[in-house]
Amino acid sequence: MLTKMKYFLALCLFSLGLCASVQAQPPATATTNSTPTAATPEAQLLRALLEEVRQLRAVVQRANVNNYRARALTERLARQQTRVDTLSEEIEQLKTQIQQSLDTSRDEDELKELKTDIDRAPDAQTRAQLIHSYQLTERSQLRQREYARQETERNQARQQQLEINLQIEKAKLSEWQEQLEQLDREFDKPVTEVKKAR
Repeated sequence: MLTKMKYFLALCLFSLGLCASVQAQPPATATTNSTPTAATPEAQLLRALLEEVRQLRAVVQRANVNNYRARALTERLARQQTRVDTLSEEIEQLKTQIQQSLDTSRDEDELKELKTDIDRAPDAQTRAQLIHSYQLTERSQLRQREYARQETERNQARQQQLEINLQIEKAKLSEWQEQLEQLDREFDKPVTEVKKAR
């Protein structure tokens, strides 16, 4: 697009120079009674070419500015997408940790096995040892569950904060995507205008 505009601009400048050299030569049959305000076809053409060059220059300048802004926005979008992805991944990891800490089925299975062993104990001494082992295991699991509960509460609070941050970062991402789409529409405008001018 820019190459075509530069080619067209060069063509206009060449035509402008050609018209200027023709205008600079005095006409062979100039009449003294011609009015100075009357516009000759060459002068009109020259004015039209100058106006076209001004418009093309404005289009090229706007395209260059938009190109710079688009590059900057694209870099911002890439960094923002990385932030969003990182936050999403961290939230998923926290959800997994919370789910694992809430799962007490393995502890329950261990206690069930000990109860079964107690019921099948062949003598009183073995039964007493198994009961003692059961009580130790039960107390240990209670401590672990309390620690897991506190850890779960911390993880849930962290998850809520991360989800708020994620929404904020997603909003920024959407805003910059909209700006980039708007720039994309701006890039299409000069092409349409040049086509209409032709």
